[in-house]
Amino acid sequence: MPVAVIADIVSSRASTSRDDVQREIETSAVEVDRTYPRAVLPWYPTVGDEFQATFRTIEDALVSTLYLQLALPENVGCRFGLGVGGVVTVASQLADRIQDGPGWWAARAAVEHAHALEDGKLHGARSWLVVDEDASAHERGMAGVVNAYLLARDQSIADMGPRARRAAFDLWRGLPQKEIAASEGISPSAVSQALGKPIVRVLRLGAEEIGRSARARVGTDEIERVISARP
Repeated sequence: MPVAVIADIVSSRASTSRDDVQREIETSAVEVDRTYPRAVLPWYPTVGDEFQATFRTIEDALVSTLYLQLALPENVGCRFGLGVGGVVTVASQLADRIQDGPGWWAARAAVEHAHALEDGKLHGARSWLVVDEDASAHERGMAGVVNAYLLARDQSIADMGPRARRAAFDLWRGLPQKEIAASEGISPSAVSQALGKPIVRVLRLGAEEIGRSARARVGTDEIERVISARP
């Protein structure tokens, strides 16, 4: 089933310039979609302080939300709700990209749960997954494992400094370390030291493994569709 994702800007009302925050997140979202172009419907802003996207697999949603967290500028954060379930497009004469369905209801419940976790003193908790009851047994079974990963992932990101987060994403999107150093105003050796920390390597390895799993799952889905279509 599709994976609907809601990204809720954290403390947007506290910003001195809401316009600047919006532009910064949109710029980051565009770069994430360019770096990891696996979204069925790429990141786009909605009413209020939210962004949305849809993905074909849970794994793709995990990688994209990881990259977006790393790409966000200093003092700007997002809370993510991932919902697995049916998604339908609502016909409208006034707007496009209107969607509804159990996937979005699950995403809304997930982002609210992530908010509750953060309010409950888990300050690093920023993401949660909810799977609709009509999803497959495999997808329902993944929820506990995915949420355990999200808790550990988000706390790791929270423990990283803004420069380390930016440098990690810049490296993963293909920028050479000399260019990263110039943009950060530091030496290449300082960039190398930041990127050589175990947490950066662990996040990178995790993203690679998750991406590999997503590609394998898509291939399996194609085979199953071909088999089911046979007379």
